[in-house]
Amino acid sequence: MSIGVPQLVGVDAIPLRVTHPKHLLPSGIPSGEALASLGDATGAAAMLPSGNFEDAMLRALDGVSGDQQRASDLIQRAITEPGSVDVHDITIAQAKASMSLNISRTVLNRLVQGWKDLINTR
Repeated sequence: MSIGVPQLVGVDAIPLRVTHPKHLLPSGIPSGEALASLGDATGAAAMLPSGNFEDAMLRALDGVSGDQQRASDLIQRAITEPGSVDVHDITIAQAKASMSLNISRTVLNRLVQGWKDLINTR
């Protein structure tokens, strides 16, 4: 068993999922040092890099913009060089761009609704 790819086996010899962040150690760090560096952090505190919410939202919106730009570039390339792009790649890129836009729209709508609920609380 290596640290980079943990293998836990249940009583029935069925592989178990590793969900605790201390089990997801980088492969180059010895186990003692890696466990000591994680401390008692669990969940998002152990997995997410430090930063504020604004930076996270801006990175997410940059990702949405990148997905839309990639879909647009594939369409342009399919028009100018028809044999260079597969139709399936265009469809997948468009679906990914649409899904990322819908997810970001939903998150922002829920944030605005939560803010309104917070303001209207008496």
